[in-house]
Amino acid sequence: MARRIIIGGGSGFVGTAITERLRARGDEVVWISRFEGPDRISWDRLAKDGLPPCDAVVNLAGLHILNPRRRWDAAYRSEVIQSRVETTQTLVEAINASHYPPEVFISTAGICFYGTGEIGSVDTYPELDEEAEPMGSDFPAELVGLWEEAAEGVDTSRVRHAKARIAIVLGAVRRESLWGRLWRVGQSRGFLPIIRLPFCLGLGCVIGDGRQPFPWIHIDDCADLFVHLIDNRSLSGRFNAVAPDQVTSEEFIRAFARHLNRPIVWRAPQSLVAWLVGAESASILLEGQNVIPRRTLESGFQFSFPALEDALDDLVEISI
Repeated sequence: MARRIIIGGGSGFVGTAITERLRARGDEVVWISRFEGPDRISWDRLAKDGLPPCDAVVNLAGLHILNPRRRWDAAYRSEVIQSRVETTQTLVEAINASHYPPEVFISTAGICFYGTGEIGSVDTYPELDEEAEPMGSDFPAELVGLWEEAAEGVDTSRVRHAKARIAIVLGAVRRESLWGRLWRVGQSRGFLPIIRLPFCLGLGCVIGDGRQPFPWIHIDDCADLFVHLIDNRSLSGRFNAVAPDQVTSEEFIRAFARHLNRPIVWRAPQSLVAWLVGAESASILLEGQNVIPRRTLESGFQFSFPALEDALDDLVEISI
């Protein structure tokens, strides 16, 4: 039977992929966004009129934390926190006030929850499953903590609450025109099209010492996991949206370069990365977390792309 799913931030990369799957099987999907339109309600309308009748709610709303054009100053921190925490609080309040609440609420956060630490060797990075405590405290970990805390306000006596922590999501790399060999990056979505540009310019590089873990997930598996959490009424609590294949940053970069048929010509030193993006935000690129999907696998979810090579075979459709 067709169901009605409401997605906060549904127009984003992950939200669009989830929407396509749900609509393909006959479900109705409504997005919550800044502006109203066909199959959309605004956040202002949600706060004013409450939650429309629905079977499930997914919240993906929030500014991207690693914006290369913004430094982590007080103003940007406030914007990021507001975009994630306040929208989540608005959605939770609407769910709790509903006379007929949805069966399930799926809140999201990033694997940044686990924090980063000064770890000298990849061999010493601890495996972090859904029950693991943070390794350290930095702004991304603080943000995710506040984000998850806001979602905890949902009334679990009336609504099943599943929580997804999402790794770096890999999307397709395609070339649609001659000009697009380099510059359609701005119209692409996901992590791979963004980092493809340096390779196209002959500047492919390993970031830092390359030993930091690189937790990733194929966009198809990420979307399928959300559908899995919606459909299985026995599932609640935390689930790591991360592939089982654990690789280092250098292993990932070298595999990506092979699929592009482009060379790696240098290694970006940590000091340069810190100068380019800011010392604190550089921790996301230079340190990383060794996250594993223990509860996700125990839930019966089957990854279509559990290994990096298979994922890149599927996603990298062009080379120059």
